[in-house]
Amino acid sequence: MKHFDQSFITLLVLLHVSLLLGLTQGFCPESSCRVSHHQSRQERQLQSSSDDFFGPNTERDNHMPSSYRDLDPLAPYPMDKLENGGKVTLVGSGPGDPELLTMSAYKLLQDPEAFFICDRLVSKEIVDMIQGEVKTARKIPGCAEMAQEEIYSWAHDALSRGKHVVRLKIGDPFVFGRGGEEVINFRRFGVEPKVIPGVSAAFSAPLLANIPVTHRGVANQVVMCTGYGREGSSPDLIQYHEEQTVVFLMSVGRLRELSERLIKLAGFPADTPVGIVEKAGCPDQRTVVGDMSNIADLAALHDIQPPSTIIFGKVVNVLLDSDQYEIIEGLVKSAAKPFAAKFAN
Repeated sequence: MKHFDQSFITLLVLLHVSLLLGLTQGFCPESSCRVSHHQSRQERQLQSSSDDFFGPNTERDNHMPSSYRDLDPLAPYPMDKLENGGKVTLVGSGPGDPELLTMSAYKLLQDPEAFFICDRLVSKEIVDMIQGEVKTARKIPGCAEMAQEEIYSWAHDALSRGKHVVRLKIGDPFVFGRGGEEVINFRRFGVEPKVIPGVSAAFSAPLLANIPVTHRGVANQVVMCTGYGREGSSPDLIQYHEEQTVVFLMSVGRLRELSERLIKLAGFPADTPVGIVEKAGCPDQRTVVGDMSNIADLAALHDIQPPSTIIFGKVVNVLLDSDQYEIIEGLVKSAAKPFAAKFAN
């Protein structure tokens, strides 16, 4: 087939648009919709307006659409790769230990041509493995939305240069990681992201601290929660169940408030065991245990920081109640080293 210049094809399309709209005089909505759709697709493919094609929508309202089609029902379906070679991959980096990366994630980190956008809490051990250019999202409390827009701006620039954008996220992209939102927004750029799962801290962090989230006769249910809703709001609380383990992610910053609300509003006994795992799987992993009446004070005493995973329930004490462990002011001292430390040398 003879290759036609794209500008010539676009000219033919625009002439066809003018002719069809003139013939219908605006009384053929179905045809007009098809023409608008085709014209939009050509404009996107030619990248005649990088702001429309790549840039974040500054007029986007506060409601995140539930699907890509909610944004524009007539928009073309995104491609795996743009015409200039640009593409996007969302990657879960797990809790922090490089040994817990998937093989797919590890291979991507070795690509010197890729453009990496990392979460702030991705461990230093993993960031140090990256061979390509790196940008770190400045997601701190109160600035999350601004940081998210910055992420899209960086991605826009890299995609326009035909780069492979690797969005490296802590844990698993689809577990309280805004991964779904990012997929929807990257689709607006005309590209369908590939998503590589990661080991979520919701299950790996308790395990690495010797806390089984389920245990026969102790807990037969696990619930994952976050301490922060949209724009910093407090999500609805899960009601207490004796044989239930409740795991909170991204909540250590409001641990005191969370514990008080769970006791007063959700029926949790004040003596419910609580464990906090900080920097799970990393050489400097720490575990603090207590109950709902004192866990906030213990966390403050030891200056527990994100990333931390909080576990509420009787399972916290199932394996830690052993001569192998020494607990000093809530801080667990163990003969068993964290997973990452076994491979440090």
